[in-house]
Amino acid sequence: MLAVAQASTLDHYTNNFSLFLLFEEFRPSHYPARLGVFSHAFFEIDAEEVGFDFEVRLIVVRGAELSFASDPVEVKPSGDRHRVRISGMVIPEPGTYSVGVEWRRKGAGAAWVRGSTAWPIKANAPLQ
Repeated sequence: MLAVAQASTLDHYTNNFSLFLLFEEFRPSHYPARLGVFSHAFFEIDAEEVGFDFEVRLIVVRGAELSFASDPVEVKPSGDRHRVRISGMVIPEPGTYSVGVEWRRKGAGAAWVRGSTAWPIKANAPLQ
């Protein structure tokens, strides 16, 4: 599962995230638009993946073109689920985009695997 929000908080008693102001459409003052949003990805971990080092990155795609990729975040799942919060993204120009995640096993030569879910975002023409 993937969601993009303008704010989020983690309840330290229940270990649950709350997402606020889900982000689906915007109109910036100019492009490229650098957005201070939070992308939350939730992964189900197979038993053979537990304890291994992975890298996760946020991607922004328009059609078949990769428009933005965040710096990788290192994760080491210790159970059957894992969540990652990545801050910020860049949208280069107006259009309809899909925000997703890619992951790979940490190490030389590992190929990125693209997740099957995406979060749509509509970027409108800048304010005049």
